[in-house]
Amino acid sequence: MSKIARRSFIGRTLKMGALLPVMGSPVKLLSADPDKVNYPATEIPDRILLTVTPNPAVSITINWRTALTSEVNSVEYTIADAHPEFVAKAKTVNAVSKSFSFENIRFINHRVTLNDLQPDTLYAYSVGYGENRSEWFQFRTAKSQVDKAKLSFIYLGDAQVGIKPLWSRVIRKAYATLPEAQLVIHAGDLVNRANKNDEWGDWFAAGSYIHAGTPALMTPGNHEYTHDDGKPHLSVYWNEQFSLPTNGPDDEFLKGSCYYTDIQGVRFISLNTQMIEEAPSDDCIQRQVGWLHNVLKQNHQQWTCVVMHHPMYSTKKGRDNKKSREYLKPIFDQYGVDIVLQGHDHAYARGMSKIGLTNGDPLATSHTVYVVSVSGSKMYETEPMDWADIIINHTQIYQTINIDGDTLQFKAYLATGEIADAFDLVKRKGKPNQLINKK
Repeated sequence: MSKIARRSFIGRTLKMGALLPVMGSPVKLLSADPDKVNYPATEIPDRILLTVTPNPAVSITINWRTALTSEVNSVEYTIADAHPEFVAKAKTVNAVSKSFSFENIRFINHRVTLNDLQPDTLYAYSVGYGENRSEWFQFRTAKSQVDKAKLSFIYLGDAQVGIKPLWSRVIRKAYATLPEAQLVIHAGDLVNRANKNDEWGDWFAAGSYIHAGTPALMTPGNHEYTHDDGKPHLSVYWNEQFSLPTNGPDDEFLKGSCYYTDIQGVRFISLNTQMIEEAPSDDCIQRQVGWLHNVLKQNHQQWTCVVMHHPMYSTKKGRDNKKSREYLKPIFDQYGVDIVLQGHDHAYARGMSKIGLTNGDPLATSHTVYVVSVSGSKMYETEPMDWADIIINHTQIYQTINIDGDTLQFKAYLATGEIADAFDLVKRKGKPNQLINKK
């Protein structure tokens, strides 16, 4: 990307980011009905989303919502077929439904976990009831008992600001780049204000059918929390609209945010760094840390990927997350975590070769790659940092990761499709991983 083109892009992004709050103000000022709800729920299902289960080779969870007046909702599903007559073969599973009420927002959240699916199989499904059903979506289950890791997925940093006008192009471009992705990772701060229905509506609208066809793995960021009484509270929407694995620590503060799943030779671990940086008690931290030890100790997957919001190492002085580093980095080093995907700093950076190894040889460097990224339009300034091999600022970015046996291929793309950074991470028997810069 030329310097002139990049300057022009940055200028437009900054202007748009600065205007977004102003652009929203006149609508509120001129509204005749202060209680008007944008993105109202109807009888037609919306906010349809697939979320991971502990074993995506044989199960998947489908989430959606409808209006309060809705009748019993269900999922119709079957193995996909090019002949449209396949719909006659569909099985029906009734949803677990729960009314949601917050301020002037009212609707019903529905979810179904489909179990006993066939591995590596394309399924089709539709949700709703009667004439009020969604279109038929498709998803493929993961393979089981693979001889070597083989997996492709998308990783996105903070969406947060400019979600519908500007983040939409990023998730859609990422999907166009890697349509066969078996997973989309969201590293926190999906929205800017935790309990704003409009922002969640923007997030679902921007991802559209991508959410409904590719399983999501998300971890909350600080903006998924409120502090109205001075204490951190996870968004009222989070666990109501996202049904995520329940194999995390036995702690109400970590429910739906701290969990793991194994997919085709890769263990993905979601950590809640907000409940380390702002934990209500030391016990809460210790429960997450103790759980992480066990999950890594019992890990037999070829690759290990951690997803968390607050960076282990930041892109500017003064944004240091000391508690996360104190509690988590020694564990990552002890068990040889391969890659950590993060958000929060609204810039792109990655490092490995300049990071020291905890409790090891003073000259030894980290065996873990740490990546920070941003996909939305909110940008922060950066500084040269000792830990980072590369830093890019004021740029919307998405990442694709392809794992094939002993090689992890990582590519970071600008929102416009050009490659911004790329490397291969190669496993070597009896030796630390080798990082090979590709750009």
